[in-house]
Amino acid sequence: MDATNTERRKTGPSALMLLVLVVAVAALIGLAVYALTFPGVLESLLRIGLVVLGAAVAVIVIVYVVMLIIAVPMYAYKGESYQKDVSYDLKGVKSVKEKSSEDDEKDE
Repeated sequence: MDATNTERRKTGPSALMLLVLVVAVAALIGLAVYALTFPGVLESLLRIGLVVLGAAVAVIVIVYVVMLIIAVPMYAYKGESYQKDVSYDLKGVKSVKEKSSEDDEKDE
């Protein structure tokens, strides 16, 4: 049972592009496996990967330290904000155990 105001479009072009993408990924995996069969290629790639990973970790640590250093003066400048004349005790808190949202409507 189809609605009368719907329209069906062909998905042939997107399916074809999906097939091309799958073939391209398979070709890249095959090319990578073929390249790794040559001596020295794996070691070179691992060395490059370790350098890139080390640089990324260094950048992350530097950014984290800078954010940590900047956060302290910002916290000291802003101070704390809180509401006056408000009670923060837990006496007015109702239990929600074994209740549903429909129970709230009955209470009102």
